[in-house]
Amino acid sequence: MDIYLWMLAVLVGYFVKGIAGIGNTLVVTAAMTWTRTNQQITPVELLLCVPTNLLLAWKNRRHIDWRLTIPPLCMVLAGDVVGVLLLKNADVTALKGVFGVVLILLGAEMLWRELRGTASLRKPHPVTLWMLGISAGVLCGLFGAGALLAAYFARVTRDDKVYKGSMCLIFALENIFRVIVCSATGLLTLETVRIAAILALPMLAGLFAGMKLSGKMNARTMRIVIIVMLMVSGLPLVLANL
Repeated sequence: MDIYLWMLAVLVGYFVKGIAGIGNTLVVTAAMTWTRTNQQITPVELLLCVPTNLLLAWKNRRHIDWRLTIPPLCMVLAGDVVGVLLLKNADVTALKGVFGVVLILLGAEMLWRELRGTASLRKPHPVTLWMLGISAGVLCGLFGAGALLAAYFARVTRDDKVYKGSMCLIFALENIFRVIVCSATGLLTLETVRIAAILALPMLAGLFAGMKLSGKMNARTMRIVIIVMLMVSGLPLVLANL
């Protein structure tokens, strides 16, 4: 039964989430893409994400930088609508492969800069910010994944607590907005709620184990974990579409 695969994927995914503040959706999608469609995976992941992102945002609330939070949030919400409509009405199989390639290339570029010591802070051009924010929203709507948003925050802050708090606040507000949109489009069903309820326990176990470990990791180690996770998670998405 794939419910056991669900449980293992969620346990591992939310362990990564507890450490890095992201990664759960990438892990779960990569594991479940062989047996489930994105129309089935994304809504379940969405229901699990709401409480976890609220919890992580609250835990790091004193470190939230509102100047970094408000502009990307507005753009992500705009992109969300497009992503959810695509998820509802389009075949996104090919897009998963493209998304996997983007994750691998993005991770490779970030890892190169981190290992060479050239990963410095830089303020993106406003046009780049808009493109990045809206694209991140489309990916959130389609796959529930905020990899592009994570890449942006990794470039504008080197404080891991600001990184995690600000990003998780955006994810939490985006999740609530997407629950409303997915409910209106019929993507959230009673079956979705039933599966999410079954997965609540492994989700909490993985999350709290990851949070406990994250307190023992320095910022650079955490950034490298995030980058490697992005690259590894992209590979199954590419292989599933060959």
